[in-house]
Amino acid sequence: MQDDQEPRIVRSRGSRRAIRPGAPGTDPAPQLPADPVKAAEDTDAAWGGTAKPAGGGGNDDELQRNVPPHW
Repeated sequence: MQDDQEPRIVRSRGSRRAIRPGAPGTDPAPQLPADPVKAAEDTDAAWGGTAKPAGGGGNDDELQRNVPPHW
C-alpha cells in the first residue's frame, strides 16, 4: 500500500441492529405458554353480548336489532 492511498474500509453486510444479552439470571430464550390463558370474564356474555350458537352464523336477528341510535 502506498502512503497517498487511503486504507480500504471493509464493512460486513447485514443487520445493524444492536443485540444485547439478557439480564443476568434470566432465560436467554423464553418460551411462550402452549395455550394462551384467557380470563374467565373475557367472554361475550360477560361483556353484555349474547352467547354465539355452536354452529356459527345465525346472527341475522342480532344484526337487525343492532342499529345505530339515529334510526
